[in-house]
Amino acid sequence: MGSPVCIIENSDGKLKPCEEGMKALEQFHLPLTVVAIAGRHRTGKSYLMNRLCNQRKGFSLGSTVQSHTKGIWMWVIPHPKQPNCCLMAVDMEGLEDTEKGDENNDKWLFALAVLMSSLFVYNSMNKIDQHALSDLQYP
Repeated sequence: MGSPVCIIENSDGKLKPCEEGMKALEQFHLPLTVVAIAGRHRTGKSYLMNRLCNQRKGFSLGSTVQSHTKGIWMWVIPHPKQPNCCLMAVDMEGLEDTEKGDENNDKWLFALAVLMSSLFVYNSMNKIDQHALSDLQYP
């Protein structure tokens, strides 16, 4: 896969599968190791996933204070350590985006990322404190 593809669209507070992403997933017949990342908006998640894929470009990076990634995106590359396996890097839109204003939407995105991943990364700019842990709870 040459570049990342959207697999879950997030429009008007509703999550739905992206047709292009579903078609791209059908192409892969090797086992997948799925690494997903989540965290607050504008904390470098897309940049970290590009670095995981050993690329400087790939997942789109924003240059303003506004959140950039929308929905959930994937990028499938050959696994760097296992020859008969692929690595799927999963990047999702940031949590607590004030423009979105829907806490439940964040929870659904977060849950999807956790459920689809083999390895889950919670990106935090500071230490993971009690506030961060309480954000991870689903009421």
